[in-house]
Amino acid sequence: MFSLKAKYSNPKRSSLTTLVVLATVACLALTVALATIAPTQAQFKNRYTNLPPVTGFGSASTRPQQQQQIIRQNAPISTGGAKRPAAMQTGTGVYPEFKSAHGVIRWIPDQMPLHVWVSNGLAIDQILDPQLGAPYVNVDAVNTWPDFIATVLQNGQLQSLPQAEGFIPQHRQAAIEGINYWKRFEKEGLLSFEFTDDPMEADIHVFFVHHFVNKLGLGLFASDIRGYTSKNCFPYQAILQGKKANFRPVVVLLRCTEKQGQSMPIEKMRAAAGHEMGHALGIDGHSKNPGDLMSMYYGNGVLSASDIATIRYLYKSTPDLIP
Repeated sequence: MFSLKAKYSNPKRSSLTTLVVLATVACLALTVALATIAPTQAQFKNRYTNLPPVTGFGSASTRPQQQQQIIRQNAPISTGGAKRPAAMQTGTGVYPEFKSAHGVIRWIPDQMPLHVWVSNGLAIDQILDPQLGAPYVNVDAVNTWPDFIATVLQNGQLQSLPQAEGFIPQHRQAAIEGINYWKRFEKEGLLSFEFTDDPMEADIHVFFVHHFVNKLGLGLFASDIRGYTSKNCFPYQAILQGKKANFRPVVVLLRCTEKQGQSMPIEKMRAAAGHEMGHALGIDGHSKNPGDLMSMYYGNGVLSASDIATIRYLYKSTPDLIP
């Protein structure tokens, strides 16, 4: 635990309008109703002590625009290579797709070092919505994941979950290695993050699933999407003015299996985790250069020159939104 950050308190709906930003992976299903588990006294972090004190909105004219939802999904990637471009061309400079339709999204120094928690394969998709009979964590409800995970943490449900079917210990290590692709930028003073064993203190939560499902519980076996990232974002200027924001975890889901049910290869898991961490850090869209890690094709599985140029440019830019 670091003095620069305070733990989250039991959250109410924020008075600061949230922009919900999503990226991509997959989901499975089983049974446990969230409402049937009594809440505990557990608390998790929901604000940063170095940010201005909370004062709330003074007048309607200062409110951000109505809540807007940005949904992004990684395009299907063929495991056989049929859908991959013949030439994995990489760019050499900043790709404009890093910027969201609502502006620049990135973390600020007062939020760092970011804490990243990588689960040991916990199957978050085992918690079902009793009304739908499908997992709360489904691809049609990606915008709800941060609030859902916050509630799971508060209710003490996390450690009672089983491992995701298809998960192997090497997947967790591969995810850590992929996330660490971005560690190199700490030396440049652009950003900083570290891994934590305490999910209650984490800013970014990484889970694993066998496969993704939609709101009907139907498996999305035809696609080769490896990951999803969901994060709530708040207007930076409103935060500087002391407006209230209940921060939520950034949620990353990584898929454990390929389309035919075989275990996800380690190199693909590593690339998927690196790609989703790029989204978690603020790269909103996908590069059009197929050789870039942040393209929908995951490039060559490592950061390209364009990925490097883009994250440098992003973290030297003034943010419009912060996660």
